[in-house]
Amino acid sequence: MKKLNNKGFAISTLIYGLAIMGIMIVAILMATMAQTRANTRNLVKSIEEDLNRFSKTETSFKPIGTDITSQEYIVPASGWYKIELWGSQGAGNGGKGAYTGGIIELTEGDKLYFYVGQKRSSGGGYASEVRAIGGNYTDFTSYETTIMVAAGGGINSTASGGTLYGYNDKMNSFGGFIKSQGTTKDFSLLPLNETGNNTNNTLVGFDKNYEVSTATNPQANITIPSPIGSNGGGDGYFPSNNASTGGTSFIAGYAGSYGIKKGKTTINSKVDYHEHTYSESETVGTYSYIEEMSGEYYFHDGVMIPGVNEGDGFARIERVKPRTESSTVLTRKNTKLDSVRYIRSCTDNASWKKIVAVIKGTSRELIPSVSGKCGSVDLGTVMAVDEIAVFHTSSGVDYKNDTIEVSADGTTWTYIKNIGTNTELSETETVNGYRVSAYQNDLTAPLPAKGNYIIQPVLSENKVLSAAATSETNANPITIEYYKGEKRQKWTIELITDKKINPDYVENDPSTYEYKITELARFKTLAITQDENIVFNTLSAIDKFNDKARNEPQIWKITPVGNGTYTIKTVTPQATPTANTGYIIPQTNSSVSDAYNQIIIGKNNDDTARFKLIQIDYSSN
Repeated sequence: MKKLNNKGFAISTLIYGLAIMGIMIVAILMATMAQTRANTRNLVKSIEEDLNRFSKTETSFKPIGTDITSQEYIVPASGWYKIELWGSQGAGNGGKGAYTGGIIELTEGDKLYFYVGQKRSSGGGYASEVRAIGGNYTDFTSYETTIMVAAGGGINSTASGGTLYGYNDKMNSFGGFIKSQGTTKDFSLLPLNETGNNTNNTLVGFDKNYEVSTATNPQANITIPSPIGSNGGGDGYFPSNNASTGGTSFIAGYAGSYGIKKGKTTINSKVDYHEHTYSESETVGTYSYIEEMSGEYYFHDGVMIPGVNEGDGFARIERVKPRTESSTVLTRKNTKLDSVRYIRSCTDNASWKKIVAVIKGTSRELIPSVSGKCGSVDLGTVMAVDEIAVFHTSSGVDYKNDTIEVSADGTTWTYIKNIGTNTELSETETVNGYRVSAYQNDLTAPLPAKGNYIIQPVLSENKVLSAAATSETNANPITIEYYKGEKRQKWTIELITDKKINPDYVENDPSTYEYKITELARFKTLAITQDENIVFNTLSAIDKFNDKARNEPQIWKITPVGNGTYTIKTVTPQATPTANTGYIIPQTNSSVSDAYNQIIIGKNNDDTARFKLIQIDYSSN
């Protein structure tokens, strides 16, 4: 074999070295490219997640596992969000969970933690909650930053998840009764003087004997209870220790939401700092607060509804209005609350527990000075009030000729709730009091040209007008059902200005106003479904609105009664025109239990043919 000389060896070594170096460079390049590809994939995934997060305006939460697990939500963009919670039902045929909802301003990057209750195989139902700090459900640091709670129901079927107070076996979970011809119906009024089983169409409120959900009443410096109901009681902001009682609910900034001593030890500056003292003997609450320490996490337009949810809890957050340079506030719809110093409430034969004014999440609770039929309070200075809540001495009563007025100077007064036309009654006052919000329409004025609403009969505190659940059942009559927040329970009401459909329309003349009412699930229009000349027709939403010509069974007169309720009447001519036909009313004269929840066209009873229209659209602000 020929041996390499020194020169050949050097050249061979150089070649081998360059080859090895090349292989190493290639390996490094391949590894770098692989890492780059991995980083690119991660970057793409991150961007995709951010894009999904920013583009998604609604997020829902259901229970995770058997325990209540924290579920983080990162706010994708600054704006106003609607948060809704449903507590879970008690085990078996236990009490139904409560509902809470409200509008809150959030900033991009904020984190909230949802805890969604599951219906247990035994025991009371869990609550559903939102907190500003995550952690274990029973962890104190997390628990004290709670900003909203929807209570769970107790084991007993009548132990519904409550609102400001828990519900117990002395209260009907549906909110009261109407008795007609010996049949009990699940509505919220009782006859004033019942002779036998005949109501004679005379209805007043029923004192439902509300009670606090636990033996420990809300008061200053209380020991925070373990956040799980015991002995079959419902879970809640104040859990129940009794199977016949649901828990209580809570909304930060909601008038009457009795707060535990919050904010003094928390590290989160966005939790309300206010303390609340509650006198058991005088049943009066007092807040102490420092104005500049107002918590940033408070809700507008808060709603609490008892006993609506069957099965597991549920939660939803939805962006309803973005915050931009040109849109920095949530528009106030009821401008009568823009300049208020004095508040006056008048009613027949009643006394007042308190009148509450809510300003930026701070509740100012005042005991009225009473003169004759009226009680009034002075806020001390003129301010824009977000909500006014009036609490009379007894809840569960529909007070007669009840009014609320506001004034900036104590001389010129403006009604925000007037005496009803053709009725002395308004709606049954629950433990939540009677409320007027700056973010709802003026309840004494005609409806705006267009809006989205929940339509609730005055005879029910937890049921709403509902369209058919599926397209296969489209022909079924309209009913009232427990509020689940589904699109079929939400309605668009729109003024008809087209002369070929409403030939009598005159701008700024409410007597000529006619409306179409469309459910949001399939955009079908509320209409009479039988011969329009027959009394007690049923209603349905099976057809899209006829915008080519006048179709009377799809057209309605919606008239404010003045006291916060509205009548809804068909424009279809009746065979025998009288003042007692053509109005939408709940079915109250049937002996068939399933018919209690039907909505029909029938005789006009001024006290029952009325509805509350709860506005739910903030995107148009």
